[in-house]
Amino acid sequence: MEGSPEQSNDEWFAEHVMELVEKYPNQWVGISGGKVICSSASKWGAKSAAKKAARGQDYSLYFIEPSMLQMGFARAKAPPQEPPK
Repeated sequence: MEGSPEQSNDEWFAEHVMELVEKYPNQWVGISGGKVICSSASKWGAKSAAKKAARGQDYSLYFIEPSMLQMGFARAKAPPQEPPK
């Protein structure tokens, strides 16, 4: 069973939160289909832009707060492995 579009957007968001914090601090972003479709300083601006950009597809809105990184929203990545000796 496939997850909902909202769940897919949530997963994509969690995987890319570090990039989003760097590119869109203190912004609302709309995400649909594994990509950012809009950003705005206001929720209503983002909602309006996302409706237009999504063209009838499901989308999710998120507020990008810089402190998200300290709050543990980013998924831990495996440490780089040393090459074999």
